[in-house]
Amino acid sequence: MNYCHNGNRKSLSQLVRWLGGKAEELGVEIYPGFAASEILYDADNKVIGIGTNDMGIAKDGSKKENFQRGVELRGRITLLAEGCRGSLSEKLIKNFKLREKSHAQHQTYALGIKEVWEIDEGKHNPGEILHTLGWPLDQKTYGGSFLYHMNDRQIALGLVVALNYHNPFLNPYEEF
Repeated sequence: MNYCHNGNRKSLSQLVRWLGGKAEELGVEIYPGFAASEILYDADNKVIGIGTNDMGIAKDGSKKENFQRGVELRGRITLLAEGCRGSLSEKLIKNFKLREKSHAQHQTYALGIKEVWEIDEGKHNPGEILHTLGWPLDQKTYGGSFLYHMNDRQIALGLVVALNYHNPFLNPYEEF
């Protein structure tokens, strides 16, 4: 995956590393490499943090000599960034009835298609970004497109189509 930052083509990992540095400058503590395994609650059922997995467990479940008990990470704010249908996020949604309270729809899934093209110098504008909502799809289909001008006369062109489209003949690849 690529993104456009100051006209440069970089990887998502570089973007995340850069954003992480900016967050740490603001006082955010980041613990990469640790999986959250449980949500921590106080006596009033308020989320106060997470617990991490134990490390150094053998395949048979026994403790290896490098065993290390998981730790509790507590904070004023707990942000879960588990991705699509994260197990701890789903537990919170269920525990606090978040979908029911907000009348939220279930998560929408989409198909994204991206190509990287090399274009004529006269049409290239490094750093330029274009996002659309809907276009080029019809009014009943959720999605949109993007165009990122990167370095070296390259652009990243893409289309995202929600998978709940109603037209059975719609082909996202042909739309692209």
